[in-house]
Amino acid sequence: MNKPTNELMQMLHTEEQIETYLSQNKEEFLDVPLCSYLNQLLTNYAVPKNEVIKRSCLNQIYAYQIFAGTKHPTRDKLIALIFGFPLHLADAQRLLRVGQVSELYPRKKRDSIILFGLQKNLSIQEVDDLLFELGEETIV
Repeated sequence: MNKPTNELMQMLHTEEQIETYLSQNKEEFLDVPLCSYLNQLLTNYAVPKNEVIKRSCLNQIYAYQIFAGTKHPTRDKLIALIFGFPLHLADAQRLLRVGQVSELYPRKKRDSIILFGLQKNLSIQEVDDLLFELGEETIV
């Protein structure tokens, strides 16, 4: 993924044949299975899967099923995994996109609290405490 989204939109707008656009931009699509991306992140961040799962506070069996590709998680489950790694913001947003859920958006109060926790390297429990204190739905 090298091209900005706005550039892809411009190319899509001006292209006469969808097949040409698709072949020229095949490396730009989010066609990676979620389980493959999660396992790639394990390698990139050099963290053991069991540690990510433990820090995410997810049910262990369910989390292993996510990594195996047999369960499709909700947005909150993916956010919990983000804190389990913990991921840098760009990788966190990409994980949410690959998981086909909305990215964290700073104009939403709950998402702002989550983003704050991610930037401050808080644990999932600390972020949940903040969310609860500020009247927002917790993650786990």
